[in-house]
Amino acid sequence: MQANSSYGISSAASPSALSIAKEFAGYFAVSLAGLAVDAAVLLILVSGCGLPVVHSSVAAFMAGLAVVYLCSVKFVFASRRVAQPVAEFFTFAMLGVAGLLLTMLIMQVGTQQLHLDYRWTKIGAAGASFVCNFALRKLVLFSRA
Repeated sequence: MQANSSYGISSAASPSALSIAKEFAGYFAVSLAGLAVDAAVLLILVSGCGLPVVHSSVAAFMAGLAVVYLCSVKFVFASRRVAQPVAEFFTFAMLGVAGLLLTMLIMQVGTQQLHLDYRWTKIGAAGASFVCNFALRKLVLFSRA
């Protein structure tokens, strides 16, 4: 491939950037699907079955996580670094904890120190958590070695 002489950028970089953009868009879509499953399971367990909210939220989170993982490996990411699915899922889930911790930090700072409305703070936290989870999962699990 020829390098772009005016910018010093190889055109070979474009497919990689395009590939990451496609994975990012796909990951966004499967994350929305996971969120929908999470919300639906929570609603069914709490409103339909009368189970406690805290226990139901754990089950709902796990259902959403499973959807995101399964769809990510099936439809989103082309490369996989971990051969064992159980180990891969465990790592996928543990990397999600980084997004949770980031969400907690942003919610704490936004609402307690900056006195922002929690709903607006949550939007920012969700965006930051999504990007964090995508980046970590892409780097650790779904990139070429």
